[in-house]
Order: sequence, then C-alpha cells, then structure tokens
Amino acid sequence: MSRLKPVKFSQRKAPAPRISAPRVVGRQSSRFWTDEQKAVVRKYYPDGGVAAVSVHLPPDKQSRSGIYGMAFKLGLRSKNQKKSNPIAIPPDFDEQLRAFYQNGNGKKRGECNEFAEKIGLPRWVVTHRARKLGLTMPHKKEPPWTAAENELMKKVPLHDVDRCSEIFRQHGFSRSSTAIMVRAKRLNISRRFNEGLSAIQAAHVIGFDPKNFGTYCVSGECKATKRADKRSPQQGGSRWVVKPEDLRRFILDHLERIDLRKVDKFEFVHLIANEPPKA
Repeated sequence: MSRLKPVKFSQRKAPAPRISAPRVVGRQSSRFWTDEQKAVVRKYYPDGGVAAVSVHLPPDKQSRSGIYGMAFKLGLRSKNQKKSNPIAIPPDFDEQLRAFYQNGNGKKRGECNEFAEKIGLPRWVVTHRARKLGLTMPHKKEPPWTAAENELMKKVPLHDVDRCSEIFRQHGFSRSSTAIMVRAKRLNISRRFNEGLSAIQAAHVIGFDPKNFGTYCVSGECKATKRADKRSPQQGGSRWVVKPEDLRRFILDHLERIDLRKVDKFEFVHLIANEPPKA
C-alpha cells in the first residue's frame, strides 16, 4: 500500500509579502537630494558656507558632511573656505628617491626624516611616493593568536565566518573573517556545518531526491529543525538541519524506501556506523 499523499496542483500558494516597499511613481526617497534642495545649496553655500545652508534644509539634510559632499558635486566653493597651499615637488624627486632607497638608506631610524628635510618635503610625501614607486611595501603584522582565541575557534560556527567575527568581538578579540578562515586552515579545523546535515546533504547520503526528502522534513516523518540563519521567506526560509541520529532513525523506520544502489556508500556507512564525518 502506497503511503504517498496526493498533491492538488489546482490550489495556488499565496505569495510571501515583499521585503521592500512598493514603488510609487513620482515619489522620491528622502535620502536623495531634490532639485529644490540643490538650489538652496547653490544659493547660500558660496557666501555663508555650511551654516547658512543648514538653516534652509530639513533635519535629515543638515549634516556637515552631506552639505560638503553636495557642494563638491555641484562645483561650489565657499568664501570662508581656507585654500590649501599645494606642495611644490621638485622635478627630479623620483630620481632622488630611487637613489636614496637603492643605496640602502631609509632602514635606520631618522633617515627618512633627514631626507625629507633635505629636499624640503613632508615625511608623509616621501613615504607615500615610495610606496607608489614600489620602493617600499606596507607591512602590518597580525598579532599572535592567544590560547583563549584558539579555544574559541573550536566553539564558533566556522561555516559562517562573518558570525564568527562578531562572536570574537563580543569576547573582546578583534579578528576579521579572513583571519578566522586562515586560522581554521592552520589549525586543521573543519569549517563544515557540524550541528547536523542539511536536507540536501541528508538526501544525498540516503539516495533521495532533495525536494522529495524535504517533504519528509515538513511532514515530520524525519525529525528536523530549522537552522538559526537570517534567510527571509522570499529566500525560501531557513534551511533544515537533520542530526545524524535522527537520520538513522528515519532509515530504520523507512528501510523499504532506501535504494542501496543510489546511496553515497562511504557517507552511508559512516552514518550507520556512527562515525564522525570526514573533514
């Protein structure tokens, strides 16, 4: 006797609500500058600067950086704005700089300062131009990993390195997602989702079609939970998580549905033998 339930294709599934607000023709978002607001900047910025412009703008457009940015885009300049004196660079500056570094100078403390004073330029101009010419390379050494960070690496969800970076910051450590990923490789820690198998992985192990196996998770025939991620209903919702013991229970309860010709024999044996998955 077949246990398959008939499916009615005549009933349409109601669409999930959209994430963004619907578009209204003629309505503009408040984060964009209107033509009237740009006219205010053109009228008051040349004579009064930011202070004169902010009085005639709504509160969300009164930030100094926003007004400065719009004035720069419009090509405006205030009378009160100080003019910066351009740095006069000698015409043979690149040749002098190359000769300075090729002679082995710049390694001792104070040599770059002496060279900058000699040619009459700020120190930052010398070092910046040296990096542009490829004479020096900026080097930022990563601080050594502590024992507490290595222990935390074993507990964080390494399949989501961005979330790991947030957890490290909550514990007082500053590590980027790239640094965590590289550290996991050096410590030979698997970044696989270790809380269980996804529905697709579980279906591959027992030789089921992923969509067909998903119906067993929905109906409860195979015990599964939802992963705590940020996927919205429009993205298909959160992914299923099937624990190995629940998948073994499903195999024993539905042994007649398992086709041994379709299973992944290595993962299937690891699952039945209750061995840890390969990294």
